[in-house]
Amino acid sequence: MPARPSGAKVAWVGPRPLVTIHLAQSLDGRLGIEGSTTLLSTPEGRAYAHATRAAHDAVLVGSSTVRIDDPRLTVRAAKGADPLRVVLSSTLAIARNARVLAGPHSSTRPRALVIGAEGVARDDERRALEAAGVAVAIAPKSNDGRISIDGALAILAERGVQRLLVEGGGKVVTSFLSAHAVDAMSIEISMRMLGAPGTPMLGTLGIDTIGEAPALANVVVERLGSNVLVRGDVVHA
Repeated sequence: MPARPSGAKVAWVGPRPLVTIHLAQSLDGRLGIEGSTTLLSTPEGRAYAHATRAAHDAVLVGSSTVRIDDPRLTVRAAKGADPLRVVLSSTLAIARNARVLAGPHSSTRPRALVIGAEGVARDDERRALEAAGVAVAIAPKSNDGRISIDGALAILAERGVQRLLVEGGGKVVTSFLSAHAVDAMSIEISMRMLGAPGTPMLGTLGIDTIGEAPALANVVVERLGSNVLVRGDVVHA
């Protein structure tokens, strides 16, 4: 049986969704071999990840993850309903055959939600997505030209999302941590080491002293087959 996901423990009522980051990384902190799909999870890890998806209202990734890994973001290796699938893409450009955009849709349940950036999102991409049954929303730009995390969370809160799971990639995870918008993390650590130029888990957080670094509290460590899971609450300086 997979370990109980951290997402199953906390009820949340707040101005934005409760945000949990879940990812798998190598022992040396890499998310994968650069530019290619890298399977780091064990079968137990995949079951845990899918159970965690089922415990959340929505699951979010960036457009680079869609391009490289082509994930479905559905619940298959555990029991439970599929969450709303959300992709951050500043321009709204996503391959039409991406698996995250596949599946049934209705007036109340879009196939997925793609969030673009104000002033960057392309009208032709928006029309094509909406014609395919995909919902589109536009968030403000952040100071670095990317999608504002606070703006994206406000959009999700308006749609009734109370519990959001973020699965990557590294730029998206870095943006959420930089915005102090992460409440919990669970990290499956593979015993493999990838080295450079493997994709790092995090980019620059703008930290000058150790006291400014986000940290995990209430840490739990578990085995997921040959891998190790570390999970806890995120404490921001």
